[in-house]
Amino acid sequence: MSRRPPQRAVAGRTVLLAGWLFADLLLLLLVIALGSLPREQRTGATPKPTAPSSPPPSTQPAERGLVLKPCSFTVRTGSAASVRQQFGGQLRGAGVAGRTAGFVLSFGTAPDPGPGQDAANKVNSMITNGFSRFKQAPKRGYWKGGPSGQVRIDVFFLATPDGDTSFPKRCHSSDDEGG
Repeated sequence: MSRRPPQRAVAGRTVLLAGWLFADLLLLLLVIALGSLPREQRTGATPKPTAPSSPPPSTQPAERGLVLKPCSFTVRTGSAASVRQQFGGQLRGAGVAGRTAGFVLSFGTAPDPGPGQDAANKVNSMITNGFSRFKQAPKRGYWKGGPSGQVRIDVFFLATPDGDTSFPKRCHSSDDEGG
């Protein structure tokens, strides 16, 4: 004949086991939290100062900030040399030839989406290969309805090295025109 423990003893063990489970989970959360800290904070060590160095202009980090309004340029489609010449002249005219692009949205004008988006992507490739300050910037090509032959390029520039994120004075934006 097996003897069953009194009901009170079983309830006591359940509470005891639940307490240990809670304590183990708390310990696990503490280990996870400490493991997610950067190494310097876990060990209490202070990072060693390094000699200041700035990356080359074409690889400036995006952490600098971004001008939230795009500078808009329009180029006629054609040869790579023609597109680069048009775009470079517009960059110089707007006073932003020395600025680094944060990201670029291009809108190829065409009656149908396929050719328009293809034109935008082709211009993006020409910009990437022709302007070092645009190489690291993500670029996206889109379609805009209308007659073929033009691509509008909206450039969101990174902030200047001193942190200025104001809109460049000589730029114009497609945002001002409503599209």
